[in-house]
Amino acid sequence: MRTVVSILAVSAVALGSITGGASASPTLSASAAAGPQQKVTASLIKRPSGTLAPGTTVPASEVYGNRVFIGANRGYALVQHGQAQYPAATTDGGKTWKTNGPALHVNAAQAPLAVAFIGAGGTKKIFAWGGGQVIDATPDGGAHWYRATFTGLPVAVLKNPKGHLVAFVDGQTGASSVATQYVSKDGGKTWHLDNTIGGS
Repeated sequence: MRTVVSILAVSAVALGSITGGASASPTLSASAAAGPQQKVTASLIKRPSGTLAPGTTVPASEVYGNRVFIGANRGYALVQHGQAQYPAATTDGGKTWKTNGPALHVNAAQAPLAVAFIGAGGTKKIFAWGGGQVIDATPDGGAHWYRATFTGLPVAVLKNPKGHLVAFVDGQTGASSVATQYVSKDGGKTWHLDNTIGGS
């Protein structure tokens, strides 16, 4: 519960920075001065060689970070197995877990691809972010996972009342930061810059 509250608090701060009033212009980095990405198209994540196959049972002790449940028994989490992190699912309330897709991140080799949080907008839309420059998402319950790479750092991802995914991305590195909002209407395959409140 604390994790969800923390994520929502970060989202509120990010949303406030998007919709807040005028302020002094911060010093912009070269990439920020060029403006934020208008559209981000994700690529299909393929299983890296030497990693677990989807559907592999993993110990509950390897689950890390937050756990998200859709009902009493079905839930999602991230697991650390060997040198890789995977999405995982449970159908028995967390007693047993199985990988629910390919490895999302391999240690050392893929630092910008790190993910730390997982969320779900129902049993089909599952998404992971935090720690790197990516949002990994599946629109079909784990059959296919897509990786969207941003020039900034995603700080929160939520589902809005319309069922769309909304991401807040810190568009700069350094002392100043400006959060931008992206919306995906296809479960994470494509993301469009959209600064309407809560995403259209």
